[in-house]
Amino acid sequence: MKLLYAISIRLYGFAIGVVSLWNPKAKQWIVGRKNWKKNLNQALGDKKNIHWFHCASLGEFEQARPLIEKIKTESPSTPILVSFFSPSGYEQRKNYELATYVCYLPLDTKKNAQQFVATLHLAKVFFVKYEVWPNYFAQLASKKIPFYLISATFRPSQLYFKPAGKWFKKLLTLPTQLFVQNEDSQLLLSSHKIDSILAGDTRYDRVRATAQKAVPNEIIEEFCSSKFTLIAGSSWEKEESIIVSFLKENPGKIKVVFAPHDIGESHVSGIENILPNEVTYLRYSQVSKEVNLRELDVLILDNIGLLSNAYQYGKVAFVGGGFTNALHNILEPATFGLPVFYGNNHPKFPEGEEMAKEGSGFRINRYEEFERNLLRLILAENEWEAMSRKNKEFIESSVGATELVYRSTQES
Repeated sequence: MKLLYAISIRLYGFAIGVVSLWNPKAKQWIVGRKNWKKNLNQALGDKKNIHWFHCASLGEFEQARPLIEKIKTESPSTPILVSFFSPSGYEQRKNYELATYVCYLPLDTKKNAQQFVATLHLAKVFFVKYEVWPNYFAQLASKKIPFYLISATFRPSQLYFKPAGKWFKKLLTLPTQLFVQNEDSQLLLSSHKIDSILAGDTRYDRVRATAQKAVPNEIIEEFCSSKFTLIAGSSWEKEESIIVSFLKENPGKIKVVFAPHDIGESHVSGIENILPNEVTYLRYSQVSKEVNLRELDVLILDNIGLLSNAYQYGKVAFVGGGFTNALHNILEPATFGLPVFYGNNHPKFPEGEEMAKEGSGFRINRYEEFERNLLRLILAENEWEAMSRKNKEFIESSVGATELVYRSTQES
């Protein structure tokens, strides 16, 4: 299995190289890793006590961020290295102010792992959620550098727990500690004789802190002030089509703020093209003093960085990615007390299951469910208030993972 992995990881790198000839994201993946040894050495070669955080992409970074902030609060001089696997994470956080250096993770070959670790004076290393890289894990373990897997989740369907995955399962015994999000993950690991600490998800700490520091936005506030408003957070085409169907079937019932996951021209214009003729809309970038925001039906956020602050002005949220097992952050709207709708295909995101169990989230299979439940919340203020309160309580009861992980890793 070790040899097979070595071959497959090189084939993966080769395939990305081929695809990069015509795919911009793949090209970023390749170009971003060029001269990585030289750049890493220049940025961190003389730094001591480095704390390295590795994240697949932006979602995992949001789980690492509360712990990074905690470390920098307690020890401001600690050098922080943040690495990403995906361009979508790196491009959005390459200038993260608390990081000493942000980079791409070199491909997980034995040579790369050896050189990467040898370049740095590492004190502690944190991999987030699913980031299990055999050669990096083996190298850190051989050097006796403390390293951790945080906010992790595990499911019986994963390769680790299959007969063919014994070699991968052994990798889970290498970290100094495993911190899991939920009891199901802990019980699954325990059944395979792997120890873990039930810490929860650090994102709960992050979203609560974000809500407490919410920045006012007069444009979004003015738009939302005149009617029951739905915030379509990080929406994909599926969520957008369901919302547009509601606008067609229930004219005048709601206003909508679309914050699409892709703000490229083709996606934004695609939303505009499917809106009913009678619906008035405007892009955020087109708003001027002459515009009467209270009379608009739809506002499309075509700028990055507005969504988390927009939730404070909405009444409900419909978060994207849930129909394709790529669920975006449903905790952000919940912390503002918004009832949250999302697609029902989210096995990699336990918060979707937990919110549904708590009665603070709506898992949607089809349009009819969305319409029925949304109309109920619009027409029955007491039901909206009860669910809003339930969401705030759910978030509040789930915070604390950052402190637990920080305390535990200081002791180990």
